[in-house]
Amino acid sequence: KEQAEAAVPAPPQAEAPAAVAPEAPPAEAGAQLAPAAALTDADIEARRLPCFRAVVKNDDVGLASLLEGVPTDVWSAWQNKAGKDLVALSEERGSSAAYAVLARALGIVQERKHSALEEGEVVWVLANGELQPRRATVKEDTPADAQDVLVEFWDGDAAASRI
Repeated sequence: KEQAEAAVPAPPQAEAPAAVAPEAPPAEAGAQLAPAAALTDADIEARRLPCFRAVVKNDDVGLASLLEGVPTDVWSAWQNKAGKDLVALSEERGSSAAYAVLARALGIVQERKHSALEEGEVVWVLANGELQPRRATVKEDTPADAQDVLVEFWDGDAAASRI
């Protein structure tokens, strides 16, 4: 019995190379990736297929961690067997969360910065799920870092509300 146990080779994951960090995000079950700071061409290529899988699964967190440290010009040129890049695949599959990660990294979309608003200023308000914006008047001075704004809509008789 002792001889049988000694003859069984250790699984490949047990002898991880020194460059692999234990906290590195897994590419596949049982595999580990090199940390972003020490990526080689082989490490970058090892992230290609998992990135496509993350896009298909709409896994934005996994995709962001896989892309970390990979130059944008490298991953933006990756194509799958059908000739689709990551952005095209995310659009085709309707993977909106993955698309958001890719679009932000490529500079296609940027988060809007709020500006300070003064009382009496006229604004357009586009509510989630609505196709048409509504006109409103700001009812109090609001700093740029405020989370909501007190406005009164021009249409209807509703009192001022915070949006």
